[in-house]
Amino acid sequence: MKKLLLIFLIILKPNFSFSEIVPCNEPKCDKKFDLTLTRFIEAEEKSDKPIIIWLSGGTGQFFSTDPLSEVEGKYDIVVMYNPYNISSGSQRRSDGYAPAAYKPDQADRIKSIIKFYSDKYKKPIWLGGQSFGAARTMAYLAASSNNSKLISGIILTGTAVGSVKNNTLKVPLKKIKDLNLPIGIFHHIKDVCDNSHHKTAQKLQNKLKEINLGITAFILIESGNLSKDTKCGTGKNHMFEDSRKELADAIIKFIEKNI
Repeated sequence: MKKLLLIFLIILKPNFSFSEIVPCNEPKCDKKFDLTLTRFIEAEEKSDKPIIIWLSGGTGQFFSTDPLSEVEGKYDIVVMYNPYNISSGSQRRSDGYAPAAYKPDQADRIKSIIKFYSDKYKKPIWLGGQSFGAARTMAYLAASSNNSKLISGIILTGTAVGSVKNNTLKVPLKKIKDLNLPIGIFHHIKDVCDNSHHKTAQKLQNKLKEINLGITAFILIESGNLSKDTKCGTGKNHMFEDSRKELADAIIKFIEKNI
């Protein structure tokens, strides 16, 4: 199945994109899934700018860069295809918690990818994610105080890490130690689903500011003419469908200011 998927990607890939299989060889990697498929999208111009490793939302089983599509070409972007469903068991929950995001395997799987591309290209790595991908990024930080030292910055979009209705934040913040990174949290003002509300994203920023020695910024995106999201997980503002240019401009500005 993995070989068929890889062949499919090679056939459909644009000229500046290719696929790579990364071994998961850290101690807590689940050996049932010893390999991870990734898609590498090269920048249009070679540079020493950071590589963005991107964790998609939902199941985590996508090769799309969304909502960072407008960032493509500006930076090298690596998209991780997770071998199991991150949202399994969480779709019926209303508290924005994705238990599979916090499996020990997940942090070490992400770590394997970070080390692989860092060793291969000798370039700084920025880690980021959309929705449940933001939860996976937080889980990576919480798994070990050394994990943050392998990356140079973090980008989070459309964070799904808690419930605004229940005033909960489902992030193991007490386990995040020795954090000193630029962190940009980007959220659309019309993303008002209970488990991906912009108020919860700002609450995460406030909590991280107490931990992080680096800058922790909350950037509210307001462009676009779409109505407020009414359906959790599939809202158009949640995916920045009418505001991706503004999102890309804000992300690029944040990275350039902090490299």
